[in-house]
Amino acid sequence: MDIVCCTDNNYIKYCCVMLTSLLENNKEENITIHILGDNLTSDSQNTITSIVEEKYNQHLCLYAVDRKLVVDFPNMGSYVSLTTYYKLFITSILPSSLHKVLYLDCDLIIVHSVKSLWDCDLTGKPLAAVKDAHKGMEIHCALLDIDCIRYGYFNAGVMLLNLDYLREVGFEKKAVDYVTENSNRLTFHEQDVFNGLFYRQVIHLPYRYNLHDRLYRRQRYIDAETLPIVKEELKSPVIIHFSSGKKPWTSRCLHPCRYLYLRYLDMTIWKGERPDMSWKERLWRWNRHLASCLYLANGYRKQY
Repeated sequence: MDIVCCTDNNYIKYCCVMLTSLLENNKEENITIHILGDNLTSDSQNTITSIVEEKYNQHLCLYAVDRKLVVDFPNMGSYVSLTTYYKLFITSILPSSLHKVLYLDCDLIIVHSVKSLWDCDLTGKPLAAVKDAHKGMEIHCALLDIDCIRYGYFNAGVMLLNLDYLREVGFEKKAVDYVTENSNRLTFHEQDVFNGLFYRQVIHLPYRYNLHDRLYRRQRYIDAETLPIVKEELKSPVIIHFSSGKKPWTSRCLHPCRYLYLRYLDMTIWKGERPDMSWKERLWRWNRHLASCLYLANGYRKQY
């Protein structure tokens, strides 16, 4: 099983928590972790090595990515790092001997085996991913000339990638050209690129493989037919994706599964580390809870 993730020194801690959750729940698998990194320090490399190779006895491959590849790519000042664009260069960075990889973002945790996800048949398809859900999706898709109703829009935080297919169609050049031609329309960065190129060919996976933030909210932005499916998927999570801007390592995260994230954090060298909870942050959390109870904000549901 080959796992790929992209990180820089600022995200090493969160990458390590994600990897800990993955390896803790997939101990029976032979796993190689491929890290696409941006000038990772020796300390960062040693920390990842200590987890993957020393603690879990799995394999680790580190790849130094030239940041010049993405320095001119749009990021619109969001919390998303330009590092996320590194996944557009997977086919040239990874060895040609790899035929399939599972890409994972660093802001998620794996709570069960991903073997069934890995075994998904990608014959004749570029990738498999879970449908996304966010406010204004139809408008966003229309901006990218995507037929949202017919094809949908997928989340790129978890993707099973058919590298043979991507190499055959010249994915890297197509991706770079897409960024260049649509830089003023890329609201969700590389996710828009993958959708713009492959929304017709993607295999849609069960939601349990990427339970992203909106699926835990009161207002989920999904159609009535999909709602009962999501409710069932939430009962058997495999990958929980903290995809909002308020990450579980911050004081303003109200996600109901944050406690699970902290459980895996406590299996790392950062055991016991928690964000400072000043009176200002406590007041913000109290106001947010109240707004949610009064239906003035799209808060999280308490039961699933």
